[in-house]
Amino acid sequence: MKRINANVTMLELDMEFMGKDRVIHPLLLAEKGYTMLIDAGLPGQYEQLSQELHAAGISPEMLDAVLLTHQDLDHIGCLPELDTVNRYATFYAHEGDAPYIRGERPLLKENVVPWQSELTQLPSGRIDRYLTHGQQFNIAGGIEVIHTPGHTAGHVCLLLPQERAVIAGDIVFYIDDELVLPPVELTEDVPAAMQSLEQLLHYDFDTLICYHGGVCYDAKARLRRLLAQSSVERRLEKGS
Repeated sequence: MKRINANVTMLELDMEFMGKDRVIHPLLLAEKGYTMLIDAGLPGQYEQLSQELHAAGISPEMLDAVLLTHQDLDHIGCLPELDTVNRYATFYAHEGDAPYIRGERPLLKENVVPWQSELTQLPSGRIDRYLTHGQQFNIAGGIEVIHTPGHTAGHVCLLLPQERAVIAGDIVFYIDDELVLPPVELTEDVPAAMQSLEQLLHYDFDTLICYHGGVCYDAKARLRRLLAQSSVERRLEKGS
């Protein structure tokens, strides 16, 4: 785990992704004794997640809240264990993804990891409250929910105004020191995802904290360049 500041800790879990061994980053937010976990790793990673939380000074049983940015397998994998060991915590997700996270509908994507089809049971758990666009939490200097549909219908990012940072979920990846778009095959609605990225530019931030890749600085300028490049590529594709 790596402390970004006194209130934000970036956890580190192993994952094979895009053909390489990489690291995914759930986050622990803490302030004045209140703790919130953002996303929950892959199935089978509960022990590793627990170790990372303990290294940050908290046990899974003592979390006050668990917030899921969206329904993908690598973000909800340890939800069943967290649900079991901690009946006190409040579990949050956007209404658009909540039925999938609760197991009422099958997860939309079957290819997040190569071995997903081999699972005999997909992870699921309770969602106590729905996230809404503009909702605020009084933790880590204050955070604001930004509904960013596209990667999934209920995907959310989180703005940390005090840190001038955005917790990006999977709206964008930071791979090998480059901001990149998620693979098209892992994006439910590409036009909506691009609109959500454009929406982010209206917020005041200069850092992105990416689930895939970690902390990206000078992020707003990088995001502008990525969107400009993607726009040119789409026009070229239409013209060919």
